[in-house]
Amino acid sequence: MLRLSLALCLIALVSNGLDAQNLAGTVLDSNGAPLPGASVVADGVNGEFTDGEGRYSLTLAPGPHQIVCSYIGYVAQKKAIDINNQAVELNFTLADDAVLIEDVVVVGYGVQRKKEVTGSIVKVDAKQITGVQTPSFEAALQGQAAGVQVSQSSGIAGAPSLIRVRGVASVSAAGDPLYVVDGIPITQEYFLRGNSGALNNNPLAAINPNDIESVEILKDAAATGIYGSRGANGVILITTKRGQKGTSFEFSTRTGVGTPATRPNMMDTETYLALRQEAWENDGGTGYVWLPNLTSASDDANTRREAYQRALLTNTDWVDETIGVGVKNAVNFGVRHGADRYNVYAGISKDNNESYLQGNSYDRTSARVNFDWTPTPKTKVILSSSISRGENNRIDAAWSGGLGDAMANALPYYPVQYDDDEFDANGNLLHEAGEYFLWFDEWGGTKNPVAVRELKKWKTTEDRSISNAQLIYSPVKNLNLKASGGFDYLHLKEDIFNPGALSINTDLGSASRYANFVLNWNYSATADYRLELDDKQALNFLIGSEFQRTDNYGYGLFYGQVEGPIFESDSLAQDADSVNTRRNTPSQHSFLSYFGRINYSLKDRYFFQVTARVDGSSRFGRDNRYGFFPSLSAGWVVSDEDWFQSQAISFLKVRSSMGLTGNAALPDYARFGTYSAADNGTTYAGDSILYPLQPENPTLRWETSRTVDASIEMGLWSDRLTFELAGYHKYSTDVLMNVSTPASTGFTNFWDNVGTILNRGVELSIKSRNTVGTVQWTTDLNVARNYNELVNIGDYTPDAVSGGTNDSRVIVGRPVGSFYLVEHSHVDPESGLPVYIDLEGNETYDYNNNIRKYVGDGLPEFIGGFNNTVKYKNWDLSALATFSVGAKIFDSSAKRQLGVVSGWNMRTEKLDRWRQPGDEATYPRLTLDETTYSLPSGFPWWNTSLFIYDASYLRLRNLTIGYNIPLDAASTLRNCRVSINATNLFTLTNFPGLDPEVVRDFENAQDRNMSPNVTYLTPPQERAFTLSVSTNF
Repeated sequence: MLRLSLALCLIALVSNGLDAQNLAGTVLDSNGAPLPGASVVADGVNGEFTDGEGRYSLTLAPGPHQIVCSYIGYVAQKKAIDINNQAVELNFTLADDAVLIEDVVVVGYGVQRKKEVTGSIVKVDAKQITGVQTPSFEAALQGQAAGVQVSQSSGIAGAPSLIRVRGVASVSAAGDPLYVVDGIPITQEYFLRGNSGALNNNPLAAINPNDIESVEILKDAAATGIYGSRGANGVILITTKRGQKGTSFEFSTRTGVGTPATRPNMMDTETYLALRQEAWENDGGTGYVWLPNLTSASDDANTRREAYQRALLTNTDWVDETIGVGVKNAVNFGVRHGADRYNVYAGISKDNNESYLQGNSYDRTSARVNFDWTPTPKTKVILSSSISRGENNRIDAAWSGGLGDAMANALPYYPVQYDDDEFDANGNLLHEAGEYFLWFDEWGGTKNPVAVRELKKWKTTEDRSISNAQLIYSPVKNLNLKASGGFDYLHLKEDIFNPGALSINTDLGSASRYANFVLNWNYSATADYRLELDDKQALNFLIGSEFQRTDNYGYGLFYGQVEGPIFESDSLAQDADSVNTRRNTPSQHSFLSYFGRINYSLKDRYFFQVTARVDGSSRFGRDNRYGFFPSLSAGWVVSDEDWFQSQAISFLKVRSSMGLTGNAALPDYARFGTYSAADNGTTYAGDSILYPLQPENPTLRWETSRTVDASIEMGLWSDRLTFELAGYHKYSTDVLMNVSTPASTGFTNFWDNVGTILNRGVELSIKSRNTVGTVQWTTDLNVARNYNELVNIGDYTPDAVSGGTNDSRVIVGRPVGSFYLVEHSHVDPESGLPVYIDLEGNETYDYNNNIRKYVGDGLPEFIGGFNNTVKYKNWDLSALATFSVGAKIFDSSAKRQLGVVSGWNMRTEKLDRWRQPGDEATYPRLTLDETTYSLPSGFPWWNTSLFIYDASYLRLRNLTIGYNIPLDAASTLRNCRVSINATNLFTLTNFPGLDPEVVRDFENAQDRNMSPNVTYLTPPQERAFTLSVSTNF
């Protein structure tokens, strides 16, 4: 397809326009002065810039043409002309347009002019999304909006990113923003399969970025308040493409490769064995050290020596065995068509994305149809529908295996396969040449990342459809009655086949299937009316009601002694299709909402808005089922005042808002007391028994966030320079926490409204049009500072809530998800032992959980993006850099890679260790015995602040060079563009690990909130290079 697209462009390049005629004219401002550097474009493809006198000239083929004239800071004009074999003169006079005040942005349940907006809304255009190679569209939002922290996913194909709007405002409830596609709040289930294989589900991967027209990010209470209980963490509105008058086709294709942005520095066999020998001797051992999976400490000296010498003959680079070069290909085709009473957009896409992890890929096939029909002047029908299938060819990653094993238990002296036949002492064949070498890890799992990748079959299939129908009836002028219904269907199916060859003691394998269904219905009815009181005043009213219901159910299957996965066996597939799909415990929740909004404008410069929403949720008891969420906001365009006269300031607006938003994103039955399943495997006297899990809490209620926001927007020198400075204060109370309960209660966890969280911050966005004319250079900068503090957790201790298996806790006076570890001071130069700091600040050699304290957190002090775009004739260059300052990262795997010498391989940083008295070293004396570091016997997990690092970074996130192929006037193509894109070219950081920006797998929403900057064998992001071709015709 890439060759086809290039061929189309080349054909258009050499085609001739024999009957072309000349179009010329002058572009002036409202005062009659010429505008040099104004853009004049015919039919969207053939364009020129005006010269120093404001003149331009175009060569066009005979026939009708649409001419658009635009200039920064002025309202664009479109004119239709007809070329009839003679030269034509066409002049333009452009009116001032301060910061594009007539631009329309999408808001909740409607649209508004940008000038009228009194809330904090950032618009991201389609080009900013499709111009970046990302696993899914949300990752492309990084660096595009102030106060929106987008942490990129790992290198696993299809992995989700992490987005936080103006900080973290929840602990155990979901902290992600609400996503709304064409008016429908969509399913956002990240944990349908938990973190199976060290990967969370990505509910946004099914959305095709090429179908997106724009994305609006709603940040404050004035903007999100209309969504009430679901707006506390921000709202992201996704608007897809629609048809337009005439007929046009869009085609794009890309191909590229991906490699790891960085790679781990693991030890080779000689180095590992030398350090293990040193640890053995430090512990008082004599002779050769015992080696995991070859010998034991109880073996005699000769056996240990022979094994040691044999191990030196093998040096496997397990990192090389698990990573490679991922190939990426994508093809997108769309058509827009419209007539007087209808328009339609249809698009199809095929995206094959291999990661650099060998054997791992995510393939998405999707289609969309959007249809608008106006059967009568008063009636309009809007239909939107998409369908997609995502297939993730899975591998084990991180703690589950693959590259994770290469950084952990895959020791360099292990061979991938046996080189020769091996026999026991009696001459019996144990292993054939070519057979995979297998070993057990410390949890009893069978390991060899190459064998597992080649023999295990693992595929996740996601079928997704998001559809919406809307009927609009306008009985009188300015009154619109709308009724809509939407349905979001998600079916996630995970198939796993574990072959007998990996179990060591069985010939046949086992096949399992885990399936989840999520059905999301949404119905709404609204009425909006615009009342113009006079030529200076207007009121806009919106009232509405919405109902949403979500059903979640599924099943699990297991077949033993089989030869392959279910999807490769007709008999197994037939049996699986007949299963009761609701056999697992189903869950359900629903929302019922009533809302309204009033906008008042005076003299087109004073704007006021009031919103109110009442939400009812089945997740809460009768006494707390409904919540009320109001907001109030105002804006003043100062520059429109008659008395405002400034040569420098072309636009000045101030706005402020205050309001309440809520959060009810917790498990469906959190308020109920729950017990174990009947078939839990626990018996007494041969009978199954039930045991309690969670006590009831009938008083469970909404989280509530009170937000105050203010900003100033300014345009200077005809908007050559624009900026917005905003500040906010968000105080969240009744924060939901799933707290651990004492074992004496008989329960494990309890949901309670006990938390209070403060977020306050400042955001700055600057856009500078540095040069205009032939060379256009634009700079965008955004930077944000957020202060986060957990103000109160009631009577609970930090250990009451934890971030999964990570060492993040709830600590009053510190940010959400602070690292709670023993503080490491230094290595004693005389003894080589680690020195810790107790709670009183005294040095001690005693490692004890009772002296754990706050040692840092993963939330940055500053985040931002810096984008430069340069256009010269048909060339363009854009470079996006993103940065984060002040966050810490907990390298949780380093406590094994750089701690006690064990059955894990080590990183080369470990060479900086203490060896003799007087040494000043980063790491203590080597040991095989964890009690040397004062750790509990049998517990080599050295949880200290030694592995807390500065996670500040500056990353060249995206670099794109593009060329628009010049087309002849007679060409059937409207444009043809070729571009080369590179992502993650380099990163400047002091972090010695793999990647300072990390989103690991999470166990639940609580873990996702509390452990954003914890890495545990997490694959780094990829560095990708992509060649793209796009054309319209």
